[in-house]
Amino acid sequence: MSSMDVIKQIKEAEKKAQEIRDQAVLEARNIVSKAQQEAEELAGQLLKETLDKGKGLMVEAQAQAAKEIEALKEENKAKISELRAKAQSNLDEAVSFVLGRIVKDYGRN
Repeated sequence: MSSMDVIKQIKEAEKKAQEIRDQAVLEARNIVSKAQQEAEELAGQLLKETLDKGKGLMVEAQAQAAKEIEALKEENKAKISELRAKAQSNLDEAVSFVLGRIVKDYGRN
């Protein structure tokens, strides 16, 4: 083999090596691009899941709050009824007391 043939083979090998390097760089860029795209999709999916879960928790919290409000309303209604009954009882006693005083005082005159 002549030296020209050897030089030609070396140049062809270098050219092939460069093509392999270029292809490897292209594949690496594609891999990085795909990984970034998948990461963005995953982040979007996680954000959506988180928002959905948050909305669900908010709905549950609102339902629980509504139950507690209703229970407090019923409790307050019972207390109001009890206080009204006591007030009415006290009113009756007060009227009797005042009438008794009036009658007693009127009887002295």
